[in-house]
Amino acid sequence: MATITLHAAHPTSLADPTLAQLLRACAEETAEHHGIAPPAVAVFDDHIELRADVPQPVLLAIAAELRRTTGRWHRAKYGAPLWRGE
Repeated sequence: MATITLHAAHPTSLADPTLAQLLRACAEETAEHHGIAPPAVAVFDDHIELRADVPQPVLLAIAAELRRTTGRWHRAKYGAPLWRGE
């Protein structure tokens, strides 16, 4: 089983339940769009973990797309980065 962790830009960036639900839905939709089963998604205040029974590069691609799309959305809406390193 592969696991990927994305770290938030700030310690409580992901604490909002609505944002957590959005991230979960986005990860699931991205996986389904590419024809694979959605990953298990655990959202914490400062990071998100994706787990799936797929090769690591496949999960990495899903995580990269999740980071890119949600990071762009968050910056446009709030003017601040969502993910560490943006």
